[in-house]
Amino acid sequence: MEPIMTEHAISDDPQATYAENRLAARILTVILMLAVLAAVTVAVFGLPALGIIGLIGTAVVWAGLLAITLGN
Repeated sequence: MEPIMTEHAISDDPQATYAENRLAARILTVILMLAVLAAVTVAVFGLPALGIIGLIGTAVVWAGLLAITLGN
């Protein structure tokens, strides 16, 4: 009987280590907190706050893309 090829493959390790799972949980927690903060801000200040949040988000994404571009 032939051995199974994936029996000793590196990909048989668990998909994510504990540290990777912890990092993913932190990222998801931050995203959830930002979404809740945005919802509360819009509830308190109305739709103009949503426009300001959009402008801030645009600036953050633009700065991130600029940082990536400068790194290449």
